[in-house]
Amino acid sequence: MGQANPCPICHARFLPLNPPADERAYRSCPNCQWIVLDKAWVPSLEKQKERYLQHENSPENPGYIEMFEEFIRVCVDPFVAGGKRILDYGCGPEPVLADLLTKRGYAVDTYDLFFKPDENYKTQKYNLIILTEVLEHLENPITVLRVLSERLEPQGVISIMTLFHPNDSEKFSKWWYRRDITHISFYTLMTLREIAQVLGMDLIFSGSERMAVMRLERLK
Repeated sequence: MGQANPCPICHARFLPLNPPADERAYRSCPNCQWIVLDKAWVPSLEKQKERYLQHENSPENPGYIEMFEEFIRVCVDPFVAGGKRILDYGCGPEPVLADLLTKRGYAVDTYDLFFKPDENYKTQKYNLIILTEVLEHLENPITVLRVLSERLEPQGVISIMTLFHPNDSEKFSKWWYRRDITHISFYTLMTLREIAQVLGMDLIFSGSERMAVMRLERLK
């Protein structure tokens, strides 16, 4: 996706966003508010995996478990019943969230580009697909989400967790969340609303500054 190309979500023209005292450059969409790191600064897959392995995302991390418990309470249980099929897309090296969901009676499949690259999910159908702390790593989220939306049952749901950016260039320049080298893609609720519309979905819920749920409305 070159500098001159339009936003892949809404096709508006990008504006440059160059935080002061930062050599990295971004592109910002004035229409849907999506921000993405310029391709030249996107780390290699090797560097990304190295960074992911530094995370303390395990069942022994109580803060990590608490984050997922809240996500399940807010973005899973109200929208799908126990026994329904769920895909945990981007599950990481340890499928902590999948294990929590399985204990609640859900049937869960997992996928991760680095740690569980089996793409069997592309032949399955799901009532719910979850992406927790995944969207910020995607250089072109609309491509990934379009594929995932095709794996939904009618009235299926995609539940998302990613920290929404402050939509202010000065605040963005100081924002801690973008400092992680693997965080290359940033959203607001407006961005997710635009994505939902492109996918034939409705944004039906948002919670705190990091959670959203969209539901497939078209018949399949």
